[in-house]
Amino acid sequence: MTDKIRARLSFLLYASMFVLPGASLAIGWIGWGFRTGVVAALITFVICFLLAGVLLATVKDLSWIAVGLPFALGMTYAALPNFIPTPFDNTAMATAGALMTFGLWVRKQPDTPKWIVFPLLVSALYTLVGGFIAGPVDELIVGAISFYTSRHVAAKQLPPSSEPQAIDADEYIAAEYVAQED
Repeated sequence: MTDKIRARLSFLLYASMFVLPGASLAIGWIGWGFRTGVVAALITFVICFLLAGVLLATVKDLSWIAVGLPFALGMTYAALPNFIPTPFDNTAMATAGALMTFGLWVRKQPDTPKWIVFPLLVSALYTLVGGFIAGPVDELIVGAISFYTSRHVAAKQLPPSSEPQAIDADEYIAAEYVAQED
């Protein structure tokens, strides 16, 4: 399976976290009762989250979109209307997304400063306080500011990229041909 397919499946599973638990809740509630529906919804949510994380963790060549995906979806979850009346589920989801994004970030750039996790966690923990402020906009703004700040400041602190530059295949073949003639 290619990295592109893994990243797309991961995104699909992350998106499914917002739909499939509702379907599981409805099926479980109708078939066996409300308690069974809630348990089925929670299990479906956790399975989608873990499978998406595992797929994303197995991507070898991470893009910045793939790195930021768990944090963005965690903050999106926090901004959506609450099915559970407390802000603790929002905080747990945003924190899990922040930690997963940090782990992917360090894997993409091993020389990333470790303090980058703090702005991400602060924005995730803000959902505890932000839950008492009406509207989802504040969580999204805090999340966007913290991710941008982390990314922008980290980019200035990192040494210039030592990744090899892409070369044209025709130039490479011509250089190999010239080297063989000498």
